[in-house]
Amino acid sequence: MNWRTVRVVEADRAALPPILEDAGDGAPTWNPAGGTPLVPGLLTWDCIAKGHHRETWLCWSVDLWVPAIVKLLRPRWSPQWTEALDREVRALGALAHPAVPRLLVDGREAPLPFIAVEWLDGPSLAECVEEDGPFPADDVARLGTLVLGAVRALHATGNAHLDISPHNVLLVDRRPRLIDLGASRPLGVALAESLRFGTEGFHAPEVAGGVRPGGLRVTPALDVYALGATLLSVLDPDSDGADELLDRMAPMTEPDPGRRPAPDVAMAALIKCAGTGPTRPWPQWADGSLPRAPRRRRLSRLRAVAG
Repeated sequence: MNWRTVRVVEADRAALPPILEDAGDGAPTWNPAGGTPLVPGLLTWDCIAKGHHRETWLCWSVDLWVPAIVKLLRPRWSPQWTEALDREVRALGALAHPAVPRLLVDGREAPLPFIAVEWLDGPSLAECVEEDGPFPADDVARLGTLVLGAVRALHATGNAHLDISPHNVLLVDRRPRLIDLGASRPLGVALAESLRFGTEGFHAPEVAGGVRPGGLRVTPALDVYALGATLLSVLDPDSDGADELLDRMAPMTEPDPGRRPAPDVAMAALIKCAGTGPTRPWPQWADGSLPRAPRRRRLSRLRAVAG
């Protein structure tokens, strides 16, 4: 199967889906019938989410004969609304990692701007905790290590995610997948003072207020904090090994971004709590390719945070 990204350019204005004038939030929304084209080559299956500027739909790709996630602008869009699509294309187009969805169709130049990405079939960490309760410490350590591998690869392309949360990490075949790169920005770029991004409760303290005098530059520390907060939110603090894992995760959520570890250093710390044997989806000898794990730092305050 050819997974190369397809670029869609429509010279003529194609027929657009029907519009529902009020989706309950006072704004119009697309209202296609099931099985009809939402955008060229992608048949409507189900609506997943409606945001202020964009909608997310599960569709069927006729060309690839697989499900796909379509992200498109809401009716009567403004040109600046395409910025999130641009950011996701930039980030996914530069990244080849099995823990992130593949970009399938770039339809930003179609009459109705959209992109289509690979559909990853699995519950989010938030859904898992709601259904089955929090995760034991060794599971959290393994999840964190694997997600950090994807974050490290993303940073190597020069981009940061900026919206890591329990809702944006899925479990697919027992492996974590990092989704929704619509908030991503290049590393080093300066953010507007009033720009809001990320998910409440999971963004770093330096961005939580929304207004940052003098602005803020995007750094790997923003993603490290968000992942640390995500792992804390799904950890069972009473499980075996939780105290040690809390100590090893503590630097990830340091208030001072300069004291947070780089992703590979955080990986080296979490690996110490990831267990051994068949539950560990990487060989023991691979650990030696990471930096030396930092000394444990006992921070009892994290016990209260995790609880």
